[in-house]
Amino acid sequence: MMEVIGNILWHAILKLASALTTFGGWCALLGLFILDYFAGHSFVVLLVVAVTLLDAVWGIAVSVKQGKFTLSELARLTIAKLAVYGCALFVFVGLDKITDTTFSASIIGAAIVLVEFWSSCASMLILYPRFLFLRLMKKALTGEIASKLQISEDEVDKILNEEGGEDESLS
Repeated sequence: MMEVIGNILWHAILKLASALTTFGGWCALLGLFILDYFAGHSFVVLLVVAVTLLDAVWGIAVSVKQGKFTLSELARLTIAKLAVYGCALFVFVGLDKITDTTFSASIIGAAIVLVEFWSSCASMLILYPRFLFLRLMKKALTGEIASKLQISEDEVDKILNEEGGEDESLS
């Protein structure tokens, strides 16, 4: 019986070694490692990815409105954000694995989601300055909008006040 199990194990090791002689085999191994590593934290990881991609969509909409659609620059920024967030989540998921919790990855994930939502709100306010929810945050978002549009905060205030008008139909 032990000889049969030994033979099966030996053949499995040979098949694994054979698979790892190809680029696809190494990619599969890396993918399986990542899936296994983040197992139990999938909601946080997927939420961070989704909110980051939503921020990119709102950023594209602002670029289109401004007439300076730069997809490659936005793609590079989004990929960089996902890489940084992925590294942060990797570290905190590792800490959670050491302590057998999901607490620290949830905290860092929540912070990332809030940062991306803040950025998305600034883009939304540029596009829809009359929405009441967004107007409530106008003073706080002015600096973020100035950075996105590469103009001064006074100019942002002027633009939002002109576009905001008195029409409450969108609130």
